[in-house]
Amino acid sequence: MEENDSNSPKSTVPEIELEEASSLPMPDTMFKDPLFSADSFALATGKYVALDSMLKLLTRDYRFTEFARELLLIIMNVVKSEAGSLLEVNHNEKVLFFRASVGQSSDSIGNFTVPIGQGIAGFVAESLQPLVVADVKENRMHLKAIEKAVGFETRNLVALPVIVRGRIFGVLEVLNRVGEDDYTPADIELLTYLTEAAARAIEIRLMITWAKTSLSAKKGEAA
Repeated sequence: MEENDSNSPKSTVPEIELEEASSLPMPDTMFKDPLFSADSFALATGKYVALDSMLKLLTRDYRFTEFARELLLIIMNVVKSEAGSLLEVNHNEKVLFFRASVGQSSDSIGNFTVPIGQGIAGFVAESLQPLVVADVKENRMHLKAIEKAVGFETRNLVALPVIVRGRIFGVLEVLNRVGEDDYTPADIELLTYLTEAAARAIEIRLMITWAKTSLSAKKGEAA
């Protein structure tokens, strides 16, 4: 015997009124306003590419100096620059030394140190504030002696503090923007983000090294 469905509630979909339908975006106009602007899309892409590369870097068995240089190359690949350096703080001697450098004369620059509080990198290390220099020649803090000694002419640069666990670890510098007259506001935003990501990668790398050292020490005691 078949059931009588005449009294059962019917599932109905309300019709769209004509005036409502006229307000809906049509196919030829619905994409006039893109979800991302060109700048925001480039920023998001740069972040993704760099973070993916940094994660892969953490799995590789590099010495720390090589690890730092690869981090620097990742950042310079996203924000195109002629040269770059990662200076690390020697807290005992209160100076910065060049842990890694990329670009012209990068081999010879490793012989120099920068006192904390002096030069652009020294200022950034002491103040913990980033510094954007559009015209290096007009900046009194720039240490021209190092530039002259290594034979590299700096036009513009960005220097950012690298903070690890609330303490200054070093300073990241990128020099001479490629393809632009200067570093743009979008570049600064991206560099700030990537420097923070690099600081986290350095922290993880140091923790891994510490764990390996502790494990080796325990095995030595047990032997």
